[in-house]
Amino acid sequence: MQNAYINRKLVAVFLLVLLGSSSCKKILDLQPHNATFTDAYFKTGQDANTAIAGAYALLRSVLLNNYSWHVYGDLPSGEYSVDAGLDAFNQPICNGQFIGSNVGPWEWNWQNYYQVLQQVNLIIARVPEIPVSAFTNPDLKNQIIGEAYFLRAYVYFYMSRIWGDVPLKLAPDLDVSQAQTIPRSPATTVWAQCLEDCLTAESNLVFGYADLSQRAVRANRGSVLALRAHIQAWKHDYSACEKTADTLIRQGGYQLEDSAHYAQVFIGKSREGIFEINVNYGQSEGIATAVNGGGYLPTLAKPFIAKQSSLNWPINHDYVINLYTDTADIRYAKFFYQAYTSNQGQTIKYSNIYYADGSSQSDPRQSNNLNIFRLPDILLLRAEALNKLGRDGEALPLLNAVKERAGIADYTGAGGTDMGREILEERLRELFFEGQAYYDLIRTGLLLDYNENFSPDQYYNGGWVWPIDPSMFKDDFTLVQTKYWQGKL
Repeated sequence: MQNAYINRKLVAVFLLVLLGSSSCKKILDLQPHNATFTDAYFKTGQDANTAIAGAYALLRSVLLNNYSWHVYGDLPSGEYSVDAGLDAFNQPICNGQFIGSNVGPWEWNWQNYYQVLQQVNLIIARVPEIPVSAFTNPDLKNQIIGEAYFLRAYVYFYMSRIWGDVPLKLAPDLDVSQAQTIPRSPATTVWAQCLEDCLTAESNLVFGYADLSQRAVRANRGSVLALRAHIQAWKHDYSACEKTADTLIRQGGYQLEDSAHYAQVFIGKSREGIFEINVNYGQSEGIATAVNGGGYLPTLAKPFIAKQSSLNWPINHDYVINLYTDTADIRYAKFFYQAYTSNQGQTIKYSNIYYADGSSQSDPRQSNNLNIFRLPDILLLRAEALNKLGRDGEALPLLNAVKERAGIADYTGAGGTDMGREILEERLRELFFEGQAYYDLIRTGLLLDYNENFSPDQYYNGGWVWPIDPSMFKDDFTLVQTKYWQGKL
């Protein structure tokens, strides 16, 4: 059964996270965890804190594995012209071709996401039972509960934008023998649950960080509000989105970094970071760029990676020159290398490279946090909501705040649809290669205007969501393929 398979895969990960690497033989000998095991484990605040750290580690793994954050959020938007000779797996995705022998089945498979969900469901089920006296900090219990609800909402929303309807599982499987398959729930039901989880998370979290080393890499109330605003925008509930984003902007304490410190935004933990995935070489969490399955090797080559001559993912030259039309835009200089002058332009936002063997410049490691939410995203999301609500006068200062930081002229054009297009394009400029563009173009209904290679038939008939892995059907008879993809795999 599908869920049983998910649980068997999760056991080793869960136990490794909780018990550490010093007991490898015992871990391998252990049976799948059951209610007795989890009851014995979740006893102290340290148990709870270790469990939530494990959840973040699992999320980090699934977002970075096979570059999936960017494969889903960037490649179908038109940002890149992937070299088919160097990356035959991902090149068709630039054209919306999500099927075929040249697309790896890992792109269709959601099982790893349910590992994250199993972990957070365990935390949600068990941490409330731990007495506050078992925590060294009495506020930590509520924080961990809030983080777990945030992570569950985030993962489900993320999955729903990729696959649409997904199985909605809100309780952990404590015994593999009792695992049940669950049919796909409508995306609208998933979003409703995400919003409910956000409310619970918000009530348990606060703005700011007592420990600044945790800035943005652990969720706080600002992270929750950013997620809630995105869900509301995705649903086109712009009235609610505007209010949520406004609360975050006014109360969150976030600030735009000045243009001289733009690089810090992508290294991580900047004043505008709201939620990020930690990727820090100094903390032994840098990514080996030469290993398929993580890092930013596809977008970088010489001179940013000393011995890397080939560039798997050159930027789409036409897309960039049409988008960054103002030559004063400092983002062109800080985000790109040779983007105007070559069809081999590189994206250098994430080019903070260290070498494990520095003497020979071998084994390069990338050390840039992965931005999930940051302040300009929310400023522009609120501007989008205000524009949709006919409140262009309030949207204009938000749009211009992002433009001014980038060193370009304020917007002086017409309101309405014209301003809406400008807000979208400012998002595409500011958030280039941040896993946002494809979803922005789907939400605004303008994908075909920016990626002319995407099939209109596919787009208009629901094929902008991905198919699900056909191999999962053999073990789960409740599973039904997405309508557009039926008969196409």
